[in-house]
Amino acid sequence: MFLNVLIVTSIFIYTVCSASDEGDRLWDVTLDPLQLNYDAEGWMTICHDGINLDVAHVVCRQKGFTNATSLEISNFRLSVSDFVITKVVCPSTSNYFLYGETNIMRCNIADPVKKEQEACSLAKISCNTDTIKKTDPYKGQLYLDRTETESPADGVVEVFLDNDWYHVCKTSFTDTVANSICRQYGYTGSDSWTTVEPASSVKGVLVTEYSCKTSSFECFSHCIPSTYSIDSCEDHVTLTCSFDVTEKYITSGSRSQCALDECSQCEKSLQN
Repeated sequence: MFLNVLIVTSIFIYTVCSASDEGDRLWDVTLDPLQLNYDAEGWMTICHDGINLDVAHVVCRQKGFTNATSLEISNFRLSVSDFVITKVVCPSTSNYFLYGETNIMRCNIADPVKKEQEACSLAKISCNTDTIKKTDPYKGQLYLDRTETESPADGVVEVFLDNDWYHVCKTSFTDTVANSICRQYGYTGSDSWTTVEPASSVKGVLVTEYSCKTSSFECFSHCIPSTYSIDSCEDHVTLTCSFDVTEKYITSGSRSQCALDECSQCEKSLQN
């Protein structure tokens, strides 16, 4: 059963849980063959005939690139026991880099079926070499630096302010702020967060008090107060995001939602 654009719930329920010791990757995608990791449900193949280049763009953005350069049939073959996804629809826009989705889970995904029930050619996606982090970042844009895993859903938090990228310091950081970061990154919330000790040369954003409130659906770019400082700090934030498909239209964000004012209220208060 295919999910219509305006439907919020899904017959197929996804389970949100933490990454295991074996290194399971939350809500990840592979490019060749194109597969989606449903966390506890495992990897599932997305059929070539059920997608288009709009979907490929989203997959590449989820991996940290700006666009897909090609969508082809893969040379890989399915195993007998595989489930497959026969249809995925992502929005098409005139300016995909600015307004396109960055997480395939925000697209409309058909319920998985047994491979034997549908003919399925595997897909292969190639991405360009331009990264979202380096290509025209907007003020308040986020990037998760994947230092321990290759998952796009976790990493050290970086934010683009004052024409440069900075880590986010632990000072005043809360679960509410962590949720706002994951929403801006295209997920529905934070699964967990902790801190890491940075190199001595790495500076961070110091915030006395964030403006986002508990249970709000604000993006991180809207939580930064009018004044902040760029300086050294002992603990930098690293987090893991999660995705609840039943809330994807309610609590998850996108670039178009979080960059509308490009954090225009922010002003630099530099402390040396």
